[in-house]
Amino acid sequence: MTTTDRILRLAKELGADAVGVSRLGPVASDHSRLYEQWINSGKNGKMAYLSRNNALRFHPGDDILPGARSVIIVALSYYPRELQDPQAPRVSKYAYGTDYHTVMRRYLTTLGNLIHRDIEGHAYRAIVDTVPFLERYWAEVAGVGFIGRNHNLIVPGVGSYVFLGELLTTLSLEPTGPSRHYSCGACSRCVENCPTRALTAQGLDARRCISYLTIEHRGPIPEELAERFERRFYGCDTCQDVCPYNHRSTVQRLFPPSDAVLRLTAHDLRCFTRETYDRLTRDSAISRAKCPELKRNAEIFLKNNP
Repeated sequence: MTTTDRILRLAKELGADAVGVSRLGPVASDHSRLYEQWINSGKNGKMAYLSRNNALRFHPGDDILPGARSVIIVALSYYPRELQDPQAPRVSKYAYGTDYHTVMRRYLTTLGNLIHRDIEGHAYRAIVDTVPFLERYWAEVAGVGFIGRNHNLIVPGVGSYVFLGELLTTLSLEPTGPSRHYSCGACSRCVENCPTRALTAQGLDARRCISYLTIEHRGPIPEELAERFERRFYGCDTCQDVCPYNHRSTVQRLFPPSDAVLRLTAHDLRCFTRETYDRLTRDSAISRAKCPELKRNAEIFLKNNP
């Protein structure tokens, strides 16, 4: 059994739903070119951090971890065991449970320590949205899944409701790769069902995306977009909900849902206070949106659902 095989087995024992390994090197030129074109077109909205540090983003390695030679990519399912009531203010499934930054960082640190203790000594760095790193690209290279038409990483047999985390390591590991070729084929359900037409055949325009607008965007939301939110309060899962690869999504094991999310009602939004915000965002990724933005989202929900 190779060192890579032992690491893959260990990662699965710790709860990974999918895992792969890649050697580090420059990002493929066609991928970096498409990324730069997307940024130059302004489709990243006000997410300026996505346009900074491209030298590091396209050439990951020593600047992130001295001596880094490989990356271990882990996918953890977050598809909840229980869903909100259909009439509730809808929260994106990724925010149902404990903040994924906390859970994934703990997972990766445990994995890195156990590799060092039980398999082979190494230096490592856990990455969970902490450095400019094209995680979906590297996950695809490592055979964890493929980037779908909805721009999510789709893991065959698991679905796209997954968090990705990376462990950069000084170990020179045998890379993994896809055993079969998967793709979206002729399916375009995600494009056809996008409520604001943020997703088109030409790609994703974050400026029209409900997830971006309700989470990242600060200030007022254009009325012609806000009126299409329907019952969405925080985020949007439509492009994943309609995807055939998610018809039998793997249910999460590490992200039990919060009662504050599962029991959220329209009444909570009518009486939205700082206390409501604190209860909803405690230990949650929902805290990415600040109180004024969630209050704005609540007002949009109540207007759309009088």
